[in-house]
Amino acid sequence: MPTPDRDTVQEILVRNDRDLKIREAVSQAWIDVQEKYPDRAWWRRATTLRAVMWEHSVDRVMGVVGDDNGLAAIQHYDTASFIADDKVLFRLKKADRKLFSSNYPTPLANMFHQHEADLYGHEGFQRVEIVHTFNKFYTALNWIGVVARDDGKIIWDFELRRSVGDAEIVPFPTAPKAPAGDTVVRPIIPGAAEGDDKSEAGDKEA
Repeated sequence: MPTPDRDTVQEILVRNDRDLKIREAVSQAWIDVQEKYPDRAWWRRATTLRAVMWEHSVDRVMGVVGDDNGLAAIQHYDTASFIADDKVLFRLKKADRKLFSSNYPTPLANMFHQHEADLYGHEGFQRVEIVHTFNKFYTALNWIGVVARDDGKIIWDFELRRSVGDAEIVPFPTAPKAPAGDTVVRPIIPGAAEGDDKSEAGDKEA
């Protein structure tokens, strides 16, 4: 099968606004998880949250498939894949900050990113993953996009488009490079010596 081509995959996902709909489906899946599992913070295994999120993501994307004749859902074993326009085969995954997903090392999972072989009886499909990442606290989604890998190497990626009005994720502020006191704007107090702050000037005037 061919190595995934970024332009081809992007063109197919933009068609019929599939990228917008899939992004919204994954975002809505996270809302589902938050609403249905308010006690998830004490779960002992991070894999539990990942598995529940995957189930809801697949369920939501199934709804997108139902409204698009060019999309098809393929069930196999205990997972699911999706086919777009008989050219792109993708699956949904949770990825780390470097955009790598992990799998239970079954032969099929190991072959997904080895593009010299076809899978599931489908010939010539370009295989990619649509992944989501969490922030380090697992309290919000950080990124939703497409990742193409060649075995153990990422060959390209792109973020799925956002709908109009979809707020962009604001990153955490960076740590200050100097003590906060060094960057405070101080008022000018008549009669205060240079370098005195407000409290020191007040003490002298008292």
